[in-house]
Amino acid sequence: MGQRGRRLWRGLAELGMAFGGLVLGYVVVAAGMSAVGLGSGPLALLAGPLITGVAAAFYGKIGPLWAAMARGQEDEPDPDPAPWHEPPVAGLGTALVTVPLGVLAALGGSILLGLLLEQLGMRVQEQSSVLEITEGVVARGFDLQASMLVLAALVLAPIAEEWLFRGLLFRRVTAVSGRGLAYAVSALGFAAIHGNPAGFVVYLWLGLVFAAVLERSGRLWTAVLVHMGNNGFVLALLFSGSELAG
Repeated sequence: MGQRGRRLWRGLAELGMAFGGLVLGYVVVAAGMSAVGLGSGPLALLAGPLITGVAAAFYGKIGPLWAAMARGQEDEPDPDPAPWHEPPVAGLGTALVTVPLGVLAALGGSILLGLLLEQLGMRVQEQSSVLEITEGVVARGFDLQASMLVLAALVLAPIAEEWLFRGLLFRRVTAVSGRGLAYAVSALGFAAIHGNPAGFVVYLWLGLVFAAVLERSGRLWTAVLVHMGNNGFVLALLFSGSELAG
């Protein structure tokens, strides 16, 4: 296998390990919630972020060990591989400026993509389960289910998803396969876990933006804040009944 082939395989293998963690997370969280009677109802909305958190913990511990073993079993090492170094952490001022710029990029790109896809006859829509809850708020007012949605989408999901896809997967694939594949793999994985084909392109764009924010600032919390800002804006539109939210 050539050098390019090995780097592609390593990047895809990292993605596979991350998704293996998601499968484990699903088994653990689903079994745990069922055991305590939380398999349905408002608290079940926390399952997604919990699954992602378990996946990140698993991938964070097992991933490096597996990757080292896989590289040790390769027929021949990369010829004169280029060294990779973690990019320097930006100053606090630069990091803080990166956050609003990232939010603007995330929202602006999402809106433009939505308009473009609508012109092509492919209307972007939010997940049906989210729409059902937010439409209920418009009709009946805020309730426990809506509160759990806010907690999951505005706080827990951004933390867990950025930890897994940018803090771990993006950085690791960059190290073993380069920046280009790291952007592609982390964005594709992020879009895939949302299970929303109608919004896949938008999620793909968001994954690219969040990765760029992390790379620009060198600080994971900036990507988390941009993710929170994007989700907060979308939730506000959904709760207000705006048609812009899909």
